[in-house]
Amino acid sequence: MWIGCMMTPPCRLCPRFILLSSYLDKGHCVFVRWIVRGHKNAEIVNVTFHDAYLVESYRDEQGEPRQRTVSYLGNVRQIDQEFPAIERGLFLLRTQSILASIEELTPADREQAMAQIEKRIPPLTHDEMMIGFANTLRWYYRWWENHDGVPSDQEILRILKHSQRTSDEMLIDKWD
Repeated sequence: MWIGCMMTPPCRLCPRFILLSSYLDKGHCVFVRWIVRGHKNAEIVNVTFHDAYLVESYRDEQGEPRQRTVSYLGNVRQIDQEFPAIERGLFLLRTQSILASIEELTPADREQAMAQIEKRIPPLTHDEMMIGFANTLRWYYRWWENHDGVPSDQEILRILKHSQRTSDEMLIDKWD
């Protein structure tokens, strides 16, 4: 559930805060902070970089508001006014993996954080995913043709089934 800050007095950034259950006991708020940087050659290219951080807001022993970075979540490029599909997809995948590695977060916390992130960086549409998948297969097919031969249909099905079994893992260290 998305609610404002329960700290007394309230934090000045309350509209951006999410209360994650793992932080409620401490009375802390957590939010995603976005830092937007321009490209070093901004006069030539219209590119900006959006860096995401998971930040905790709390009050110290003297009651002063403080913030601490819980985790850097990654960055995504915006070209002109668009976040390219491949950039969005990779950013969201990395972000899910990073959130999963933060032990203090519950599954519900992770879902809330991802929902906040997806307000700025929308997930891929079905068409974008199918185009990306087809282009990736095309790239692999060309690589296989130039190296050790194209896998059989059975081998490709085995790869797909293996991918289903490892859907929660971002990286596979070895091929079985």
